[in-house]
Amino acid sequence: MEKVTGIIERVIHRNGSGFIIFAVRDGHKVFPVTGEDQDLHEADFVECEGDWGEYKGAPQFKAKTIIPQIPSTTEAIIAYLASGRIKGISTVFANRLVKAFGKDVLHIIENEPHRLKEVQGFGAKRIRDLTEGLKEQIGYRSILLFLHSFGLSKHHIKRIYEFHGVSAVERIKEDPYQLCQQISGIGFGTADSIGLQMGIDPEHPSRIAAGIMHALNAEVNKTGNTGMPESDLAQKARSLLSSQRPVSEEKVIIGIAAATEKGEAVRFEVGDVEYIFPQHLHEAERGIALHLKRLLSIQSVADADEEALNELIDEVQKDFGLVLGEKQRTAVKMSLLSPVAIITGGPGTGKTTIMRVFLECCRRVLGLENLDILACAPTGKAAKRLSQASGLEALTMHRALKYNPVEGEFEYSSENPLPEAVIVIDESSMVDTQLCYWMIQAVATGARLIILGDVDQLASVGPGKVLADMIVSGVIPVTRLNEIRRQAAGSKIITNAHKINNGQMPELDNSDKNGDFWFFKGEKDEEIANTIISLVGRMSKYYNLDPFDDIQILTPQRMGVLGVYELNTRLQKLLNGKNLGTGIKLKQDNVDVEFCIGDKVMHIKNNRDLGVFNGETGRVINADKKSRILKVAYDDKNVEYAFAELEELRLCYAMTIHKSQGSEYRLVLMPCTTSHRNMLNRSLYYTGITRAKQLMGLVGMVKALQVAVNTTSSDKRLTGLLQHLTDEIPKVAV
Repeated sequence: MEKVTGIIERVIHRNGSGFIIFAVRDGHKVFPVTGEDQDLHEADFVECEGDWGEYKGAPQFKAKTIIPQIPSTTEAIIAYLASGRIKGISTVFANRLVKAFGKDVLHIIENEPHRLKEVQGFGAKRIRDLTEGLKEQIGYRSILLFLHSFGLSKHHIKRIYEFHGVSAVERIKEDPYQLCQQISGIGFGTADSIGLQMGIDPEHPSRIAAGIMHALNAEVNKTGNTGMPESDLAQKARSLLSSQRPVSEEKVIIGIAAATEKGEAVRFEVGDVEYIFPQHLHEAERGIALHLKRLLSIQSVADADEEALNELIDEVQKDFGLVLGEKQRTAVKMSLLSPVAIITGGPGTGKTTIMRVFLECCRRVLGLENLDILACAPTGKAAKRLSQASGLEALTMHRALKYNPVEGEFEYSSENPLPEAVIVIDESSMVDTQLCYWMIQAVATGARLIILGDVDQLASVGPGKVLADMIVSGVIPVTRLNEIRRQAAGSKIITNAHKINNGQMPELDNSDKNGDFWFFKGEKDEEIANTIISLVGRMSKYYNLDPFDDIQILTPQRMGVLGVYELNTRLQKLLNGKNLGTGIKLKQDNVDVEFCIGDKVMHIKNNRDLGVFNGETGRVINADKKSRILKVAYDDKNVEYAFAELEELRLCYAMTIHKSQGSEYRLVLMPCTTSHRNMLNRSLYYTGITRAKQLMGLVGMVKALQVAVNTTSSDKRLTGLLQHLTDEIPKVAV
């Protein structure tokens, strides 16, 4: 690549999405440059790196990077000062300044502004406007120059500037590791690269502290634990920090102690063993327990004698044309009598029926309207299903709490509780610790909270096992439903899911052409993958399914022939091949990926700046290759992604079974292979199969399915919630 420098003579075109064409003067030569807009203006002095090309027969420089420089020639300084961006400085005044001070003028303005009085026309106000304006303009360019040398993207540099302002370089030089906590998308690796290039001591306390917190947060996000033993943390942190030269164990132990003293991490005993927890997760687990204690301390307003309660339930089930089973009836009573109640059970066991009867009883006894009831779920798809089941306008939990991306916080909280008298949370097995805390703290004292979920599903993607801990604690009334209701017994999806959950092989007979569960045999991974791709095309036509909205491929792993990446590549070619080559290309997990208009995508990380949360799915509606900005349409919003933010997005024609939690699809296809042996367990397959609403196809090896059925989950998460619950709340009478 080549470098060119010069003054921007005029901006020819900018499209508003980050692409710019401008004319540069380098001595007597003027030529066009194209590239990514860096908030460029006429009279800016720029350094461009890229290659020469042609446009309509004339030379044109195609820049890979464009970095505004601090002007150094008298011509560039005059053009810059007179550009109109500094209040009160015209070409006349700019010439006077350069004539008086030459190339030192910028240094004089910044460091010796009193000397400007020597120049005609410079009184106190003009000097103040000049020094303040230049400080802001030169400050941003200094930040851009400083951080670009470390390989940071324009997006992250802009975020740093917005956070620190013109003092950013000074702040970063003091402690580059503070960026890990301050700027979304900048982790320890980036901050450490800056720090080590700056020559920071590998055993500097700031570096060790950042490495410890990175190791701790990486562990909880990877494993789903909410804490870890101190010895394990010390080992992982020391390994991370010893990339340049060995860091002593003593320094790391001192660093862990310092982190707990500063409140970044917390020591907490679970049983008789002390663990280290990130502060935000410790506070969330403790907060869940304290807020549940608050809610449970209020006697139920629906408290009534047994006879009156039975009469009410009889009346409602008669009006609904229902006959409740014994456990269903018990669950309705429990939900009416306790301020907080949990109902857990698999598909077809009647959770929805219980919810409908309970809500109608509340309407009749408490005189509630629909506006007094909040129905919510962790994801948009789960909320849609809850809407259909309840007849209410169900919301995602984030929308229910009214997240404000500008303020970066929720409108509803412990200080401003939700106004509803009854709150129903569905698909609670996939609610992680942090989301549960945000939700439960916002439930008003005196309100009723009903938690629905299937505890046998996979645990949440995020840290914690909230539903399981609540059930095991014994401090909240629980009804466990295990009887398949008559209307669901005819579905092989439901009966086979329950068989797998109980450690029994499912029925694999494909003889019923009108059935809803099939097993397609295959003995090699390539053969299994080919069958899945073929089935997507055939079944979408035969059953009149939309391959984007109605069909979902679920797989245990991300890598390999039957992993998410390779299946997505093949499915993208099958379903959106016409747009391949027109999108934005990047690497994810060292795999080449392209996002094109029309692609089905999933956001995989909570991003409060964008207002998008883990598990939300949408479709790409614009992919600008030049600016590398992608636009995605979600259910309730359109979101623009800068290139650096695309790491939080994934193609999702195929997704992991974990990522499918809370969703349902008309057709689910799932591989079954011994190459996934480390992931073969009944909880995973039970969760995957129960995502199928109408049709389910397992594709692969019977022996792999047998291994899954015989294997219980190894996901034994370490959390502090159970301890907090039993410490704070007395057990309920059984």
